[in-house]
Amino acid sequence: MTSSFDPTARTEIHSAGPQDASDLSELIRELAVSEGKTETKHLSSKKVASWLMQSPPPFEALLAGQPGERLGYIAFYKVFSLFLGGPVLLVENLYVRPAARGLGLGRLLLRQASSQAVEQGINRVELNVRNDNKETTAFYQHCGFHHPDEDVYRIEGDSLRKFTRQETRP
Repeated sequence: MTSSFDPTARTEIHSAGPQDASDLSELIRELAVSEGKTETKHLSSKKVASWLMQSPPPFEALLAGQPGERLGYIAFYKVFSLFLGGPVLLVENLYVRPAARGLGLGRLLLRQASSQAVEQGINRVELNVRNDNKETTAFYQHCGFHHPDEDVYRIEGDSLRKFTRQETRP
């Protein structure tokens, strides 16, 4: 999608609801494609709307934009940390369209989500960044995030199903 971003116009941020599913699914697909993901059919506006209609929804999202155009979003949810002894806000995605980058929109989205966390008594915000994404890593560090010297490991799809069928030995 080509952007008609106007840097002089007022940018608004609001909580995403089912009525925003079309815009949100489009932004999610843009991010997925930019990260090299090829399977995005499941990210339809109908599916996103169904997620946002659940009570409670499995995630929250904030949309940023100007009249007639969404420029970015942040999606997040709460998890619980046993070591911290309390809830943590996990940022699943933060995405700003290329035409609107460098103008503080990502920082605004991240600050708004973090403010909501603090208001709810949450004392930690976590996120994952690909190792090769140096620009984004620098952005998060500039916002005050640090790397706790931990890595994320993942198993999914066929590998997960295969693992669950493996015989375990005591």
